[in-house]
Amino acid sequence: MKPIIGITFLSKVVSGTSKNYIRAIEAFGGIPHILYPGVSDSEFADIDGLLLTGGGDIHPDNFDQEWHPSLKFVSEDRDELEIPLCREKIEADIPVFGICRGIQVMSVAMGGSLYQDVPSQIKDPLTHPAKGNREDSKHKIEIEHRSRLSKIVGKSADEVNSAHHQAVDDIGEGFVVTARSEDKVIEAIENPLKKFVLGVQYHPERMIQTTEFLEHRRKLFEAFIAAASH
Repeated sequence: MKPIIGITFLSKVVSGTSKNYIRAIEAFGGIPHILYPGVSDSEFADIDGLLLTGGGDIHPDNFDQEWHPSLKFVSEDRDELEIPLCREKIEADIPVFGICRGIQVMSVAMGGSLYQDVPSQIKDPLTHPAKGNREDSKHKIEIEHRSRLSKIVGKSADEVNSAHHQAVDDIGEGFVVTARSEDKVIEAIENPLKKFVLGVQYHPERMIQTTEFLEHRRKLFEAFIAAASH
């Protein structure tokens, strides 16, 4: 039986590049189940895995910081949905996969904090934001040997896409850092004691431009779906 994957969005209407998450779950063997602010708690109960998607910034009240002037597209309703839901599923050892905003939600849910603005808070930052016209930047990441991510993609270094202006700072309880970019920005975290709890700062759902991107994307989603199937 195909696993039911809860996918978090800002609303029940999913459009544009956000549909890439749904397409990826379907392509690699899962059944998408859309979750959004205001949905009934009963919708969470029967999911076999949780996919935390990209999107706007997390309100800094959630990690005890002051509001940074660069913040945009903050949705407290979405924070109130995703943060406790993420914590609940991690504690229950339900597979959780976080992408971009999703890795940040995962860390904050377990007590971590964020850099609210990479360009001003990271020394000599790479080009992490999108280039414009929906084209992502690209950069290399170094992956920790023997980490789950390394075992999944079969590499200790790889090129990934990049489109974000926030990043994980202090990691949440239970997490270890398993990938960084050359400017030391955290690109992946995971909880090695759980079945599958992995967050990446990049966007594998839209890594489709090259053969290498397609392979990286496939391996990540297949591993997540496999974990949710058991």
